[in-house]
Amino acid sequence: MENHGTIGRRDFLKAAALSSVAMGAAGMLASCAPGGEKGGSSATGSENIAWDKEATIVVAGSGTGAFAALAAKKLGAESVILLEKGTMWGGTAATSGGGMAIPLTDVAKAAGAEDSLEEVLKYFQNASEGRANPAVVESFATNGNDFLNWMLETMGWQCNPSPLFSDYYEPVEGWAPFGRASLGFAKDDGSTGAAFMWTELKAALEEAGVEIMMETPATQLVTDSSGAVIGVKATSGRDEIAIRADAVLLATGGFDHDDEMRAKHMPFKILATNAVATNTGDGHKMGMAIGADVSLMDSCWGAPAVLTTGQDPKELIETGTIAQEIAGTDWAMYRGLPGAVVVNRKGHRIGNEATAYDSFFRAFSYYDNGEMEHINIPSYLICDSACWNTYSMPGHTVGSMDGGYFDETYGSESSGDEVPSHFVVADTLEELAEKLGIDPEGLANEIAQFNENAEQGIDPVYHRGEKHLDVATTGVMAGSRTDLANPCLAPLSTPPFYGAVYVPGTCGTGGGLTINENAQVMSAMGEPIPGLYAAGNCSSGVSGGRYVHGGISIGAGSVMGWVAVNHALGL
Repeated sequence: MENHGTIGRRDFLKAAALSSVAMGAAGMLASCAPGGEKGGSSATGSENIAWDKEATIVVAGSGTGAFAALAAKKLGAESVILLEKGTMWGGTAATSGGGMAIPLTDVAKAAGAEDSLEEVLKYFQNASEGRANPAVVESFATNGNDFLNWMLETMGWQCNPSPLFSDYYEPVEGWAPFGRASLGFAKDDGSTGAAFMWTELKAALEEAGVEIMMETPATQLVTDSSGAVIGVKATSGRDEIAIRADAVLLATGGFDHDDEMRAKHMPFKILATNAVATNTGDGHKMGMAIGADVSLMDSCWGAPAVLTTGQDPKELIETGTIAQEIAGTDWAMYRGLPGAVVVNRKGHRIGNEATAYDSFFRAFSYYDNGEMEHINIPSYLICDSACWNTYSMPGHTVGSMDGGYFDETYGSESSGDEVPSHFVVADTLEELAEKLGIDPEGLANEIAQFNENAEQGIDPVYHRGEKHLDVATTGVMAGSRTDLANPCLAPLSTPPFYGAVYVPGTCGTGGGLTINENAQVMSAMGEPIPGLYAAGNCSSGVSGGRYVHGGISIGAGSVMGWVAVNHALGL
């Protein structure tokens, strides 16, 4: 195959493959490949493959992979092919808010943020409880600004850090109130959000000459006799195609919709997800098939949800299945409203309802060794009529929310006096408890104590409304009320009362193929697999399995994709 603008790349791969360590590791892995073939994931052996296409770099996945494919072409790759499994361009990323978390950027500094690499490293280590790889975090933090500036110049976008989103794991050491999270993008004409971003990305890719192949899932990595990845197989329609490549970047998303993988790796049941249905762990499986290491597979980006789909949570638990939930996904805009709480079936609150979605999600993990079960799964969102008539809930849109962001994004419709089917309503808390399957006495006692404290604007149990994040995010969503002692707290005292099933959900699993600081996929023997890179939710990521601030999934995936193509091109 001809050199596709990657000077010295072929020689580099040969040298890496022939080194004593890499040769020993790769040889061992190849001999253990399915079917005993030295060709790794190629059942016939790479020497027998008839290549249908050739490329400098193949990217699998059009979410954050779209940025990587564009960067590869703009940075000098002669040919780039982007494979997208589904019909939906951009995957889960294109349905998100579109914010990116990138630390130490020029735009954040210009907006007044004060930060340092030392503080970023400290925060990631503390928020992840020591699970983040410091070398990968440093690579992310030191390359992020270069990626961002390149992207803004290339796409003609403007960028501003959101004042509403501080780091999510407050108050761990290294926490920052502003500058790292949820960088938002727009154009002069006011266009903004993920849908606009990925529409423009696709147009930019096509203009740059990137070949986009929709409904073409990557299915198998092809390796040579040394274990180096030299291409990928994919399915296009009914045909299997083989693509020769100098490098392959996997950006295929998580494994939310693979029931077996969730059962194997998640430490408790996840009942809902807003990740696209094509996220079935394809990249994970392809990498593991040729001996790649995996990390943090017990992690996901927690996104609790009101279960609006009508499915029985007990049945979801028993069958090990998951609900595709969009409307009820709770980005702290429901549970933390004044006059709302989340309780378990004993009637006890499970955490600080005003905290960030990922940290609140972790409250579901509690295992009651008296009951011998995860007593917080499912839980229940409860509010009184003062809250119901003031704020929007899933399927119930009122006030300033009517026709606004939540209505447009989550498909809610103004319901007037009609209560959506996923909510129950009752004149007393005891009656509500009976309808939802909550211990009536436990709920009554819990709410009585909560109300007494809420009147004073305090929450001595979970400290709701005491943190910067609580007030700047949930408090602002609630309208920054000045009639309350605490903008995040109000009693649940005005009947009727409303309740709905509230479950652990995710916006993506957070573990995958182990990567190093160059976004190279590591073998089970601890060595980079030549020619193979990963970014985003099919990789081990940068944050140690914690959603450390808003936009970290898109931010980390995009930056590490940038790192990958720069390394693959020898830049």
